[in-house]
Amino acid sequence: MKLKSLIILLFLSYLANAQSRYNLLDHGKNKFFLADSIVKLAQTGQITNQPIVVINGIPFRYQDLEKQKLHLSKPAIAKINAIDKQKAIAIYSNYGEAGVLIITTTGYKTILLDNNDDDQYYLTDKVNAAYDSGAIVNSPIIVIDGVPYSYDKKENTIRLPLKKETIQDINFVDKSTSSVLYGAKETSGAILITTTN
Repeated sequence: MKLKSLIILLFLSYLANAQSRYNLLDHGKNKFFLADSIVKLAQTGQITNQPIVVINGIPFRYQDLEKQKLHLSKPAIAKINAIDKQKAIAIYSNYGEAGVLIITTTGYKTILLDNNDDDQYYLTDKVNAAYDSGAIVNSPIIVIDGVPYSYDKKENTIRLPLKKETIQDINFVDKSTSSVLYGAKETSGAILITTTN
């Protein structure tokens, strides 16, 4: 009986560890949104617990996620689709046997704060409104207290080393002005954040 319990416990801990490779950058329950989706789809037989995840055309195998993280948060996900095994194998060879999830993002950069609660999304609505109005596009420059913040512009989600309570003011510079202020290459607009520091 003890051996059976130990085997079950080890199996469950393996599954938990396997799924943690698919955790998102969010905190709280949203962190497990993709991992939970994978478990539900695996139960239907569409995919296994270790699928390839394709984000806007870029594939991430289960093996790849041992060394890198998915730079993605729940608000950035617009759609998740599983593709059938035969198509998956045709595109991704033997790796496709594990199943493939196609993730389409909103096209907006999601900016998360360092808070451990819902305050991590404090900038989301303001930034999305700036995208919707056309003030900023693609990968805007982010300026914190007058200093441009360096981030990987290929990533969908950017985590800033800021907490909500340190933010004093947020302003946006439209795409036609950002190139004048920050250089000819900065044509996507700017997010200006002033802190209490």
